[in-house]
Amino acid sequence: MGTQLITRITELRAVELLSRAPLFKTLTSEDKRRFASTPGLFRFAKAGNSFIEQGEGDYSIYVVMTGRARILKDGVHVADVEAGQFVGEVAFILREPRTATVLAATDMILLKIDAENFVKLPIRAREIMKDKIIEGLEHRIAHMNDEIKRYRTEAEAQSDEPQDEDGKPAA
Repeated sequence: MGTQLITRITELRAVELLSRAPLFKTLTSEDKRRFASTPGLFRFAKAGNSFIEQGEGDYSIYVVMTGRARILKDGVHVADVEAGQFVGEVAFILREPRTATVLAATDMILLKIDAENFVKLPIRAREIMKDKIIEGLEHRIAHMNDEIKRYRTEAEAQSDEPQDEDGKPAA
């Protein structure tokens, strides 16, 4: 379980990984070099291992640099995350326990950004990350609203059907 710290990564490789992520593309080479030198930033997650566990109190956000992850809520697969995307934003913002488990579907390289590392990000990257987090939360809220409407419609349809004493549709 978890991730392993990548201790041997060349500056060139680190900058190249940052350059591929949409989140960091607009940064200058100097900003990328400076940020890439942050200790403890790059992590490795082996396929099949979780790097976020539902209910835990780690408040870092992870940016997927390579590979793909699966998000599970109460053990049910709800989404996939690919290179360039991030996970863990709810716990990062709210400082609340994790709302889902995230498993590495493939071997992955991740950036683990905690509050301390976030302030080390170049200002431009912080602003982009904030915008992307807000955008992601907007999509999540819209999806949740759609789910509520669907459940409400299903509940209304079921309440119109005859039911037995257990509340199940009568045969």
